[in-house]
Amino acid sequence: MKKFITAAIILGSVSACNVLDIEPLSQISSNQAFTSLNNAEGVVNGMYNNLQTVYMWRVQVISDVASDMSQQIDTWDALNSADEFNFSADNSEVDDLYTSLYRCVDIANSVIGNVPGMTIAQANKDDLMGQGYFVRALSYFDLARFFGGIPNVYGTDGVVLKLTPSVGITDEDFVPRNTLRETYDQVERDLLEAIAKLPETRSSNELSKAKATKPAARALLARYYLYNRQWDKAEQYATEAIGNLPLSVAFETAFRSKNTAESLFELQFNATDGAGLRQWYYPSNLSGRGGTALHDATYREMTADPADARGKLTALNSITNTYYTTKWNTAQNADNIQILRRAEQYLIRAEARAEQNNLSGALADLNVVRARAGVTASAASGKDALIDAIIKERKLEFVGEGHRWFDVIRRGNALTVFANVVRSKGSLPSYSIRIPGKQVLPIPSAEMRTNTKLVQNEAYR
Repeated sequence: MKKFITAAIILGSVSACNVLDIEPLSQISSNQAFTSLNNAEGVVNGMYNNLQTVYMWRVQVISDVASDMSQQIDTWDALNSADEFNFSADNSEVDDLYTSLYRCVDIANSVIGNVPGMTIAQANKDDLMGQGYFVRALSYFDLARFFGGIPNVYGTDGVVLKLTPSVGITDEDFVPRNTLRETYDQVERDLLEAIAKLPETRSSNELSKAKATKPAARALLARYYLYNRQWDKAEQYATEAIGNLPLSVAFETAFRSKNTAESLFELQFNATDGAGLRQWYYPSNLSGRGGTALHDATYREMTADPADARGKLTALNSITNTYYTTKWNTAQNADNIQILRRAEQYLIRAEARAEQNNLSGALADLNVVRARAGVTASAASGKDALIDAIIKERKLEFVGEGHRWFDVIRRGNALTVFANVVRSKGSLPSYSIRIPGKQVLPIPSAEMRTNTKLVQNEAYR
C-alpha cells in the first residue's frame, strides 16, 4: 500500500503516515499544491493524515476519561487532569486537540478555496471540494462540542470560524469567537455542501471507507441533528445513511477487520503509523500502555449479560486489578479507527423516533443493535424509559469511542450522572463535575495570548 502524500501548504505541513492511491512525494509548496489533480489529491490526503492526529486517540480518550466510562490510572498528567474534571488552559492535550482540529480546518479551507480555479474536470473539483467540506464540518463540530457546548443545553460562545485560505498572519486572524449557533450552523452548511458534491461510492471498498462519501456525510449530519434536537432530520439522515444494508457484521469483526460494511468512514492505519487506541486502552500485561482503564462500574455493565459480545471484548490486568476494552488488539497499533458506524445510525434513529413518539419504531431500531450484540430484545415501555434504554445502549456499544461524555451532556444530565464518579485507581476515590462550566474545555492559553479578542470559557477565567 502506498503512503498518503505529505502536503506542506501555506498553513503548515502534515506528516505522511498512511496509505492510499497516490505515490508519496516529499513536500509540496503552496504554489504547486493546486497546479495538478495529482498534487491536489495529495493535499486532500494530507488533510486525512492530519485528521488521524485528532482521532488516533485524542477525541476518544479525553472525552472518555472525563466521563464515567474510563479512568486514567498512569502518570500522564494532562489526562489525569481530564479524569478529575480539573482541566486548565495550559493542559497539553487540550492544546494539541484544539491545534490539530484547526489544522484540519486550515487544510480544508485551502482545498475549498483553491480547487475551483483549477483546470480539471468538474467531477474532480466537486469530489475534492466535497471532501474539504466534510473534514471542515467534522472539525468544527468537534471544536464546537468540546470548546463551545451544545445548543439549548450549555454554552453560547462557539469558536472562531475561519472559512478562507490563510495568506499569512493578518488582522483578520484576531477576531472574537463566533456564537455557538453560528458555529453549528456552519457545520450544517458544510455537510449539505459535502452531500451535494461527494460520490456515493469510490473505486474500491477501501477508498469508500477511507475518504468521505455521501453516506459518511449523511451519517455525520444525522449526528449533527441529534445534537441539535432536530429529531425529524436526524431520523431522515440516519435512515439514508443506513441504506438497505442490515447490521450484519459481527461486533468483534467490526473492529478486528478493516473497512467492513459496519463502517461508513474510518481512518486507515498500519504498523508504520500506528493508531493510539490500543496503546491507551490495552492492558500493560498484554503489551499495551494500559493508562486508560474502564471504570469498574462500566465493566460490570458490559459483562452483566454473559452473552453480550461487547462485554467479551474486555480483559483484566491482574497486576493493577483494572479492566480494559480490547476492541482494538492488532500488534503495532495497526487497527483502523472507525469514526462513523452503522450501529450509531440505528441508535440515532431510535432516539429521534422516540422523541417523536414513534415508540415501536424506536424499539425496533434499539433491538437491531441488541440483537447484533447477542442479547435479548429490550421491552422498554414508555417514551422516557425507552430513551433511557437507548442512552444505556449507546454506552455499551461505544465503549472507547468517545461518545459517552457528549451523550450525557446533550441530554442535560451531566451534573447528576457525573456528580459522584467512583474510581478504583488514581489520586481521587471519586470526583464530580461540580459546576456547569466544566461541560466544555478551556480555550488553550497559547491561543488566548495570541488572540486577545477571545473570551475564555467561564469556568476557566
